[in-house]
Amino acid sequence: MGWIATPEDTKQVMRMAGTDGLLLAVDVGTLSARAGLFDAGGQLLASASAPCELIRPAQDHAVYRMDGIWAAVTQAVRDTLAGQPGAALRVRALAFDATSSLALSHTGAPPLEGDADVFCWADHRGEAIAEEITAIGDRLLDYTGGALSPEMHLPKLLWLKRHDPAAWARVTGARDLCDALAWRATGDDRHSLCGLACKWAFLPADGDTAWRRGLLGTLGIADLLDRGVLAQPPLPVGATHGRLSAEAAVEMSLPPGLPVAVGLIDAEAGTLGALDGSFAQAMNETLVLIGGTSTCMMAFAPDERRIHGVWGPFRDAVFPGLWMHEAGQSLTGAALDAVLQQHPAGPRRSGPAAHAATVTRIMPLLKAEGPAFAAGRHIVPDWLGNRSPLGEGRARALAAGLGEERGERDFLEAYYATARGIVLQARQILDHLDAHGYAIRRVALSGGHARNPLMVSLYRDALGRELLLPRTPEPVLLGTAMVAAVAAGWYPDLLSAVAGLAPGGEPQVADPAWARAHDIAFRIYLGLFEARNAAMRDSAALAALARQ
Repeated sequence: MGWIATPEDTKQVMRMAGTDGLLLAVDVGTLSARAGLFDAGGQLLASASAPCELIRPAQDHAVYRMDGIWAAVTQAVRDTLAGQPGAALRVRALAFDATSSLALSHTGAPPLEGDADVFCWADHRGEAIAEEITAIGDRLLDYTGGALSPEMHLPKLLWLKRHDPAAWARVTGARDLCDALAWRATGDDRHSLCGLACKWAFLPADGDTAWRRGLLGTLGIADLLDRGVLAQPPLPVGATHGRLSAEAAVEMSLPPGLPVAVGLIDAEAGTLGALDGSFAQAMNETLVLIGGTSTCMMAFAPDERRIHGVWGPFRDAVFPGLWMHEAGQSLTGAALDAVLQQHPAGPRRSGPAAHAATVTRIMPLLKAEGPAFAAGRHIVPDWLGNRSPLGEGRARALAAGLGEERGERDFLEAYYATARGIVLQARQILDHLDAHGYAIRRVALSGGHARNPLMVSLYRDALGRELLLPRTPEPVLLGTAMVAAVAAGWYPDLLSAVAGLAPGGEPQVADPAWARAHDIAFRIYLGLFEARNAAMRDSAALAALARQ
């Protein structure tokens, strides 16, 4: 049983104003929920995490149970507060970030397999539907990089309506996961402008006609806007979503009535936490790379730029008046996990310890052999489609240099080649952004990749830009704490919160001895990328023969 506030406790909380209090941030990732407690200077005081189950009932299907996610959230919050006596009374506001997963409220049985009611962002069952929507040619595509990704919400919802009409009939609302969490915490049903701008058929710059109602009608899903409050105007990130309900307060061991902020997607939260006070002046030269299970690359511009294969530009998705681009790679950390789990000479399990042990074995080989290590092994790392720069959900990986070897050396080369392929593709994406108006000279690295010494060395030496490592151990949670700071009234807007709370990044000095080697590897990568694309086109023609 959580701590239950008395009426006097609540009055005390409401009387305690100013920035002498604390901020609580909750991040829901692909496999766990984390909570962090921050002071007024942006310092992390305590954090904790709890796992949530990802269910994979069929190929390309990935779902959760909302009750399981919420249980992980409340456990993480309670554990964070447990080691900080009296902290609960000092919390001034709470904010959520989450993966761009899609939560469905419903009557009766849950609408998804396995008694689930949340589509994971990585659910790709809607690949064919995404291509169908792309073929319509709606103006929405001008703001999704020229194609609609199956990781966006509309293909998933349309798949459910077509394949299980009875389940669709039970759906009463659809929400970005961060909005569903705030709804559960407050009882107030509202939508964040961040989620609507980035994942729905919604164009904020169009004002009263932001929803692409004509497209929804063409697809036969116009009734989507009749479910829940999707048709109501969204709120900007950092506004007050509502106040913590008595029930949620008990579950979290917090006093009721705390402001709960309008939240955001986890990549956007990580972006906030990795920026520094000079961001507004160096905007066109700055990119944040959040490397975790997948990789997101976030850049902002004051003007509208349409870039093929890059999601956006999304106006007002984070900062009012600014246009955001989101490039990315669908599986990166998960691909390294797969090498650990699947290679015969690997540990057959993933996790921080397994990655650390593998990197510890690779680093001496790189020092001794230099670029000769894994020189013949190269990968185009598209295990779950190519988000950027191709914008092709059906693309798959290509590996060169495979043999019959299955020993330790082969395992270490496989891990290194995978890591290098991920970083070289990131370099390709940066070059693509630079060819369309950006001039990126510094990359702020955030997420789990920043804790992997091999990945850090590759990003530092192979990107061709200055690399900054965050001075905070939890950039995603810090970004969410910035959102909470706005809801608490400590800052008038997010740009001010970034300037006030961001610790900035530590510059990393590239090793010039590796520059030519990475240039050659990049040239090999680009050649394989084009060869894979040609093979993909020919494969589509081959498959078409069966339908004739």
